[in-house]
Amino acid sequence: VATAVGDRLAATGMDAQVAVICGRNEAVRASLSHRSWPSSVDVQCKGFVDNMDTWMKASDVLVTKAGPGTIAEAASMGLPCVLSAFLPGQEEGNVDFVRESGFGEFRGSPDAIADTCAGWLGDAKQLETMSACAAQAARPGATADIARDIAALVLGKDEALRAVSPAA
Repeated sequence: VATAVGDRLAATGMDAQVAVICGRNEAVRASLSHRSWPSSVDVQCKGFVDNMDTWMKASDVLVTKAGPGTIAEAASMGLPCVLSAFLPGQEEGNVDFVRESGFGEFRGSPDAIADTCAGWLGDAKQLETMSACAAQAARPGATADIARDIAALVLGKDEALRAVSPAA
């Protein structure tokens, strides 16, 4: 996927930066790091990082599988997403959520992902709209809501509200 994106961005004539976070897949990181990239595309290949939020903040588009945590973080940052894969059943609904919320699409092949990235990056208005849709889809208070719901089940409604309310 990274090679297709880098090559496609170069073919459009864009100067671009591509960050590839490979996690613990050292073989992929090494292979991509040693690849000869087009001169107009600056590629940074990293292994496991503990500051993914920083990388996401620096991004205009995120290519990722349809994991719920990553999608939630991208939405909270207003980051449009190209979803590259999903686990059938478990993550399928995440694809629908991203599409219906207007901040991303699913693309099943490297070339389709690359075309989508290049199209979005070449259209500032579309990126701005998708970023706004992502931010609107975000649920930054979801963790507190879940804690409140669990506390209500365990402690009873009134006591739970006192236990998890900011004023407590």
